Amino acid sequence: MVMEAPLSRRGSSKAPRPPVSGPVPTVSTAVSTEIPWTRIDLDLYEVSRGGYIVGYVEVVGAVFVALAGARYDRAVEVSQHVTFHAAVDVLVRRVL
Repeated sequence: MVMEAPLSRRGSSKAPRPPVSGPVPTVSTAVSTEIPWTRIDLDLYEVSRGGYIVGYVEVVGAVFVALAGARYDRAVEVSQHVTFHAAVDVLVRRVL
């Protein structure tokens, strides 16, 4: 079984709004979303936070390996996960 993480793509700057049955508010209540990862190779993703690279997610078989560090050649493995989003979440929430 081959598992592949989702492709990198630009996300919408606005979250989807639920249907409104009453008057439409004039103030935007949409939350800005940011996709913190970019696909840089077939099985390698770069993860950033606030414009800075915080780590990488490497796909190894059916496991997603979270590597912390700004440079891939010096990044250190911090965890392994069954889902891609869990590996990204560890790197984004990690305190430097």
